[in-house]
Amino acid sequence: MSSPPDTEQQVWAPTGRTVGAVCAVGILVVGQLYVVLPVLNRLAQDWDTSKSAATWTTTAFGLAYGAGFLVTGPLSDRWGRRPVIVGGLIATVVSSLIVALAPDVGTGLAARILQGLTASFFAPAAFAYLSERIAPERRIFALTCLTSSFLAAGVVAQVLAQLIANAWGWHAIFIVGALAFVVSAVVLQVVLEGAADERKNTAPSAGFGETVRTVFSPFAALLRQGRLVLLYASCLAVLGSFVGLYTGIQLAPPQGVGSSNGALLALRASAIPAMIAVPLLAGRLGVITPSTRVIVALGIAGIAAAVTAIPLGGVWVAVWLLVFVAAIAVAAPAAVQAIAARAGAARGAATALYTFALFVGASAGPQLANLVAHSGYSAVALAIAGLSLAGAALAYASARGTAAAA
Repeated sequence: MSSPPDTEQQVWAPTGRTVGAVCAVGILVVGQLYVVLPVLNRLAQDWDTSKSAATWTTTAFGLAYGAGFLVTGPLSDRWGRRPVIVGGLIATVVSSLIVALAPDVGTGLAARILQGLTASFFAPAAFAYLSERIAPERRIFALTCLTSSFLAAGVVAQVLAQLIANAWGWHAIFIVGALAFVVSAVVLQVVLEGAADERKNTAPSAGFGETVRTVFSPFAALLRQGRLVLLYASCLAVLGSFVGLYTGIQLAPPQGVGSSNGALLALRASAIPAMIAVPLLAGRLGVITPSTRVIVALGIAGIAAAVTAIPLGGVWVAVWLLVFVAAIAVAAPAAVQAIAARAGAARGAATALYTFALFVGASAGPQLANLVAHSGYSAVALAIAGLSLAGAALAYASARGTAAAA
């Protein structure tokens, strides 16, 4: 006689409160990458360094954040999604306070590296939790909301950071952030459901070497697929373009915008509608193949970035910045869907590599902007346009290779 079906797998987490809570915390976590952008001048003054050196606070966080995924993703497979998410949030409380207390640029960079590592516990486990615990018919919506929240963080975090810094100084950004991480840990401990089998993989392995091979062998297998490598390379342009353009806006404001806090705040906030619209259109966008969405979205982002280089005033820049942000918001979830479709059973490792590529790009974007900012905003916009179009070309090459193989 066959055993009864496992009914536990049919009990899905409630979509509304789960997706809402996870995405809100996602904005907080990923927002730590961006919170320094509005205060680069203040960091440079307080730490007695150059504004160019201060941009490394973004790069330091992004590199540590992206590299951390390669370890924290497999850890969530062994320890469970909720323990890794909540534990990472608690650790980020401490690392955020350390950033707030940093007295100089060297200490600040070290603290930002630590903050990036502790924050990296969130994203891979959150992706995995939604993929496993949300009903299949709502899963695309949930994952699109999560990736969109990561992009929304780039706008929302900058706006909030500028408001907090104007009121209480840049240190307060990280103190308020630490308090928000405390609240987030409590909320997700309550909202996320622990799985009965979350601890099934926590038994010690045969040895350290075997554990390392188990963790990293899926990465090696994925990177031996040429078409996937091209697709991962295209992902460098997603957040690389996004963070790079916003860094350029801070370093060399567009003509007609000016460098006043109010003008920059309005320009950053102008892209928020795009973050709201894209998840609502997820169902309609789903009829287009993920690879096609990546190619078209990055192409549109490149064109929009280039158009902002034309000096026709602040409203012109704001309109095309909205188009640019919407295109990036479409490209990000499409890329992870395209990668997952080609990854086979190694979806967890494939997602970790995807998020790694995203945030390596996010780390490089500010340095690209910093490299050309001395020539003005138009030079930044054209450089970012080139990066986006290069990403579109790589995604096209990947898709063409897939078609040829078929």
